[in-house]
Amino acid sequence: MHFFSVIIPVHNKVSTVLDSLSCLYNQTLKNFEIIVVDDASTDGSLQLLLQEERKGKLRLYQRDKPGPGGYAARNYGAQQATSKWLVFFDADDLLVYDHLSRFADAISENPSIELFVNAFQKMKGNRLVPRSDSLKSGVLSRQEALAAFSRSDFIHMNGACIHRDRFMDLGGFPAGRYQRAGDVYFWLKAICSLKMVHYDPTVTNMWLLHNSGVVSDKSNVVHIHPCLDLKKECEVGLTWLEKHYLRAAINRKILAWAVEKKILGKSIKKDMYSLMLFSMRPRQWLTLASLTIPQPYYERLRDRVL
Repeated sequence: MHFFSVIIPVHNKVSTVLDSLSCLYNQTLKNFEIIVVDDASTDGSLQLLLQEERKGKLRLYQRDKPGPGGYAARNYGAQQATSKWLVFFDADDLLVYDHLSRFADAISENPSIELFVNAFQKMKGNRLVPRSDSLKSGVLSRQEALAAFSRSDFIHMNGACIHRDRFMDLGGFPAGRYQRAGDVYFWLKAICSLKMVHYDPTVTNMWLLHNSGVVSDKSNVVHIHPCLDLKKECEVGLTWLEKHYLRAAINRKILAWAVEKKILGKSIKKDMYSLMLFSMRPRQWLTLASLTIPQPYYERLRDRVL
């Protein structure tokens, strides 16, 4: 049996998918399977994947209808997995050669933990986006992980490894519920369900923002951030401090979407009313204050700051 099942959803990634696959082929740890789910690609991606399948490099499955965010494709890939550990990877990003080996070492040292996280780096073109997380290396309690999430997104799709049974128990990614940010919803939900998480601050995966159609498509920023649903779904069983940090994390994501909506001239009234004021962090109050500025002046202020 393979140690890892690496699951890759693909929808129209003909220009990047081979580079992403090469990152897996070059991993120092070799005991893993690659499961690719083509999500109704129309740009030639499927033909490239069929060639890689014929070479015995991967297992390929096909869906006849693309799903928002690739969540349904990832869930389908997880159902086909034969290993105990799931690793997700996007077909337009990059991995460092020791990404999987670092997971394997951490798992062997912490056999009771079900979610492992490697640090990630955002990139725009050839430029590194400054990182904001400063977490300690090793085991984080649920409270520490929620507190960390209230400050920054320290988990990214490419940087997480989760036990397959836990993933299935949580219901997988929220396919059909959200256009965007369903992965953030899932990882925060996973933290709430676990007593401990392991974090490795060594960067082993790169999120190439210039390739991300989901992030660049602002029409996906609708309604209120999906994480708000976690307030009702996950607070039972949490301590007072854990609830506080969960709410602070939800506030941070709501405000981030409100900023995007404000820039686009969309209404943010519902977003503002959904904030949990008693769990606001100091910096969040500054963001909230800036969002009350009338639209024309807000745009001028942002232009000066940026």
